[in-house]
Amino acid sequence: MPAQSKEILEQLLKHLGFEATVEEHKLEDGVFLDVKTEDSGRLIGRQGQTLSDLQYLTNRMLFQQDQANPRF
Repeated sequence: MPAQSKEILEQLLKHLGFEATVEEHKLEDGVFLDVKTEDSGRLIGRQGQTLSDLQYLTNRMLFQQDQANPRF
């Protein structure tokens, strides 16, 4: 469920200390989650590593709950 992906990402960001909003956009092959924050440099991380890790963790958590969930 796409709503779950937004909620999971919001919770991860909150636990990591980010004040951010997440906007959800549905695509043909999945879901695009747009994160808006004042602290974008820290969120992106060195060479995009933090953002990539957040994407991986969120996808793994969704896949564990339901293997039919779309990737984001």
